[in-house]
Amino acid sequence: MRLLALLNGRAGLKPDHTTTAIVREAARRHGHGYVAAVNDVSLTEDGDVAFGARRLDASLPNTREALRGLRTRARETVLSGDLDALIVRTNPGRDRARALLHETALNLCRIAQLRGVVVLNDPSALPIASDKFFLTHLPESLRPRMIVSRDAARLNAFVEEAKGPTVLKPIFGTQGRAVFRVTGGSANLAALIEVLVGDGYVIAQDYLRRALEGDRRVIALEGKLLEVDGRPCTVRRVPHEGEFRSNVHLGGTPKKGEPTAAILRAASSIAEILAEHGIWMAGVDMVGTKAVEINLRSPGGILEAAAFEEVDFIGAIVDSIERQVAAAGAGARRAPRP
Repeated sequence: MRLLALLNGRAGLKPDHTTTAIVREAARRHGHGYVAAVNDVSLTEDGDVAFGARRLDASLPNTREALRGLRTRARETVLSGDLDALIVRTNPGRDRARALLHETALNLCRIAQLRGVVVLNDPSALPIASDKFFLTHLPESLRPRMIVSRDAARLNAFVEEAKGPTVLKPIFGTQGRAVFRVTGGSANLAALIEVLVGDGYVIAQDYLRRALEGDRRVIALEGKLLEVDGRPCTVRRVPHEGEFRSNVHLGGTPKKGEPTAAILRAASSIAEILAEHGIWMAGVDMVGTKAVEINLRSPGGILEAAAFEEVDFIGAIVDSIERQVAAAGAGARRAPRP
């Protein structure tokens, strides 16, 4: 299986990233593991999609050396006809200045898909099911009360009518940035909403008090929870003292997931809904039995969960990619590259 991962940029790839682990495992099994950035995709005169890619050498003894080799290796052109699978691991929310590059790269991924490449997640599903907005596809029993708006008066009314605190956040934010917990009657509320709507659409949702205990990232894969040996891929993220956001980038501490049966049932229901919308893999952030955010593009936390549970979740993900390729007949369609 010949696999390529599409990223914002290769420079940001690190040893502890899920993308690195997936590509390295695929390369270890099959000898082919490529990465390319959104500015390295083009269409040839023959209608093929070309990626300016670099190959990850799985023969090197550890991940750090493999990444070092990746950065020094010469770029090579990899055509979609040379690939069996392409995983979209971009994060436009962290790269908003290049939004058009991301949109164009995703359109080119659609063309690669039409030419027989298995593309995960489905490039046609991703714009429909953008990370935070996907919550609107869930029944109210599986998410907090919420609205999405750029109307400052509507947002202010939602906050004032809430029975407790409200969380305000940009719809395309990332890593917990510009996320605020507010209450009705605050002197700065109108000014804060004005700043947020000036940058785009805003989500307002009821603050769930159990968030003080942290949230749980649960990985959904192929319409089910990702499990190995009966152990679900989940990690708990606990905010540091004085902070309500549990993002690891903001000082949150990852801990063993230990989800309850009720949390797993709720997450399983969400996994089924994700699959109905064409989403192969996603990270579902749960506070209690409600989802507060869904990461569709590049869900992390998988290596931490693997360490806590002492099982190989990355291997299970690559197994899934192989199944998708086999189901599409891509493996038998082309002879291996020399």
